[in-house]
Amino acid sequence: MKNHVLFAVLFTLLFFVSCSSLRSLDELSKTADTAYEAGKQEEALEAYGRLIKAHRDQGREPEGMIYQRAGLLAFALNETAKAIEYLELARHSPAADEKTYSTLAKAYREIDNLSREITMLEKYVEDYPLGPEYKDMQRRYFETLVESLNYQQAYTLWPQLIADPESDEALLTAYMQTLQALGHERQATLKAEEILKVNINNIKALDWLAKRHFRQADNLYRREMQAYEQNRTQRQYARLLEALEVVNTDLRIALDYFKRLYTQDPRGEYASYMANIYERFQDDDNARYYRRRAQ
Repeated sequence: MKNHVLFAVLFTLLFFVSCSSLRSLDELSKTADTAYEAGKQEEALEAYGRLIKAHRDQGREPEGMIYQRAGLLAFALNETAKAIEYLELARHSPAADEKTYSTLAKAYREIDNLSREITMLEKYVEDYPLGPEYKDMQRRYFETLVESLNYQQAYTLWPQLIADPESDEALLTAYMQTLQALGHERQATLKAEEILKVNINNIKALDWLAKRHFRQADNLYRREMQAYEQNRTQRQYARLLEALEVVNTDLRIALDYFKRLYTQDPRGEYASYMANIYERFQDDDNARYYRRRAQ
């Protein structure tokens, strides 16, 4: 009999404690939600933090929406680490949506975690093509693929971009780098010329075009000189003269690009190229001048 009475008392106590705990969680939840809906970000984040702690203290796992709201608030208040902590928990719940992944992508970018940023961007691009941030997320996804040297994926993604890439200097430049890395030299050259129509002083495009024209000139010169040395005929000599006209044209084009590069970035590498070209043109004064600058 005594045992039954003791059990009843304990059950009643546990019942009241449980009810009290639930009321406490309910009150915290209402406080947090009210602040959130009123746009009181700091107050809401603090309340959600207490709500999350209260759940954990009772051995409960908060609903995903609690983590979602807390994470979005934390990011808005520049608490990046806390935002990542909460949103990583939210994304494994039914509350996860496009905002979860776009915010996580931005948060990982802030702490310079490129691999995690790519993961979030890829998820957004694959799962939320109608999301309000799709254009920006897709654009950034392409940029991160290039940054991480995933050139083949970037090359595949390029035709799908909806960010008007043909007039976007940064995207065009990234795509040119992709073409270069994959060995599509002719396409890279055409893209570099397009970039200069957008910005005549784009250094990466100028660098590619300058060196490409110089290589073309140098390769043709060496090839035709070797052919003439092996076969000193009148016909071969005439062919050499024709080739030299092409060589000189390429060198003049390269020189123009190198001058524009050197004006913006007077590095020794560009001065060395210019000295070589002036030597080919037998312009000794300029050749000496840029040879000194190259050292």
